[in-house]
Amino acid sequence: MSKHELRRLMKGKLSSIEPSALIEKSSFLSKNLHRLLADLHVIQKNFCLGAFAPFDLEPIWFMELSEVEKKQASYPAYDQEAKQMTFKIARMSDLISKMDFGYKILGPADEAIPVIPDVLLIPGLAFSTNGERLGRGKGFYDKFLFDYRGIKVGVCFEVQLVAEMPTEAHDVNLDYIVTEERIINCKLA
Repeated sequence: MSKHELRRLMKGKLSSIEPSALIEKSSFLSKNLHRLLADLHVIQKNFCLGAFAPFDLEPIWFMELSEVEKKQASYPAYDQEAKQMTFKIARMSDLISKMDFGYKILGPADEAIPVIPDVLLIPGLAFSTNGERLGRGKGFYDKFLFDYRGIKVGVCFEVQLVAEMPTEAHDVNLDYIVTEERIINCKLA
């Protein structure tokens, strides 16, 4: 299956999730994410967390993470000068609506301070248990991940996991994947 076909298939699967089921699945996913972040000592050691404001049909990863939501984290922003994705410090409540990456997103203000997160939560359309990821097709995360040395955590619903993933040389595997049902250590999968 091509990347284009897999994206179309996953968008169809995600659009079939009822709103109440999306909330329930997100709550379980958020609990699993909380457990992983605690196991990785992200919360205790106050590591810089790179996160994202979910699009429609993406997991609401922060539902059970009130301590993370209250603290500053970092969120993606488009650096016009460098023509690439960067992360900037913000609180979820301070994110503003803006056009970055060709989409209307919630992101940090332009004057927010850029950082390199210690742990990065990564959205996508499809994932394999060995850490492969299929994004939306513009390559922003792929480019950022190329030199990234922190912990990479994919965040998705169980329905987004696939047995086989079309990959290319520039694709970077993730360290963990968190779903509503489990935490996957990709290096052990």
